[in-house]
Amino acid sequence: MVEGAFLALIIAGLGALAIYFFPIKFLVDYIWGIPLIIIVKKYNLGIGLLTLATTFFITWMLTDPIMTLLLVVKLAPLALVYALLFKGEVRPGVTLLSGVIVALLSDLVTLLGYMYLAQVPIIPSDEALRMQTQQFAEFYTKFGMDAEQARQLVDSAVKLSLMLIPSTLAVVAIFRAFLTYILAAKVLRKMNYGVAALPPFSDWRLPWYSIWSIILGLGMSLAGDEYQIKILSDIGKNLIFIFIPLFMVTGIAVVTKFFKTWRIPSWLKGLLVFLGLINFGTTLVLFALIGMFDPLVSFRKWNSSKE
Repeated sequence: MVEGAFLALIIAGLGALAIYFFPIKFLVDYIWGIPLIIIVKKYNLGIGLLTLATTFFITWMLTDPIMTLLLVVKLAPLALVYALLFKGEVRPGVTLLSGVIVALLSDLVTLLGYMYLAQVPIIPSDEALRMQTQQFAEFYTKFGMDAEQARQLVDSAVKLSLMLIPSTLAVVAIFRAFLTYILAAKVLRKMNYGVAALPPFSDWRLPWYSIWSIILGLGMSLAGDEYQIKILSDIGKNLIFIFIPLFMVTGIAVVTKFFKTWRIPSWLKGLLVFLGLINFGTTLVLFALIGMFDPLVSFRKWNSSKE
């Protein structure tokens, strides 16, 4: 009970810092739930829930009640799910997938809470968007761009940004679930708790049917544009934007595997890395393409023996 109260005080302090000092909220999102995971792993869910309740009460006393509620709604579900799965020694893949689903749902509920409880405008008003568009257009005009061309460019960028809000939130939730898992597992291992390790990064891969996410997204996007069905087109584009980073990571894993096993001079590897950094945009596209085709052709098998 004393240990739970002490950890609750730490969690509450982190939560208060995230609410009052927004620049560090990005960091707090990933470490807030780790003390809760530790207490459940060490004892049981009951002590964990009591610690969470104490955390909520202390944070409430230190900050605004609504902001406290939204903070707990966003971060507590992921921490509790990871705590239970770590305690049950569930496989890393299942744990991560569960964490991603919970993070997506909790972020959606939190977003609705900010809109309807805290009255925070998530999407700017039409007037604010027009002012921002005008300001950016004037900025590009100063560099010699035609005024109408600059206005159209900025207007297209704003519309694209608004359309991709759902997928942006999804990518952020996926990243939060993944990084929280990595940090929590590392801390638990430091405390000598058995936690199953993820495969080496160079062996990360997506299942073969993951390529259908891109196919479905492209199909919906093209069909929506062709038949003027905006919602279909928007869903397709958001689906692509969610899975492209995942395929990009897989592509980097494939290239890492080849770099580890290729018998070429170190200076040549360094030169390839340097060229990749110079052409960074092209390199990212190449990684994404490699990641898309890897579930189908399994590039890493080309570089391995039969054994």
